[in-house]
Amino acid sequence: MKQQILERARGTLEAFLRKQYADAALEVLSVNPEVDGYGDEFLWICLKYDDGKHGKGIPDSLARLRLKDRLRSELQGADVEPFPVVSFIAESEVELDVR
Repeated sequence: MKQQILERARGTLEAFLRKQYADAALEVLSVNPEVDGYGDEFLWICLKYDDGKHGKGIPDSLARLRLKDRLRSELQGADVEPFPVVSFIAESEVELDVR
């Protein structure tokens, strides 16, 4: 997958989340190209959510399903064809003290 497509995908996702889900404190952590067992490309998208004292936490299962559908539509609208596979990780799991 070309770097240009990855950059477009990430930019599209970030803009969409800022616009539609700002109150949910979701942030794009990574967007990586992968290939499934059939040789088809997909995008592995990891979203970070705020699980802190004032955070809203991970969206419920129905909200996650809607989000995934909306992300697919946004990516297709930006001419990014690989199917998105979305995972969620808590902010507390990402920000480990590395010394």
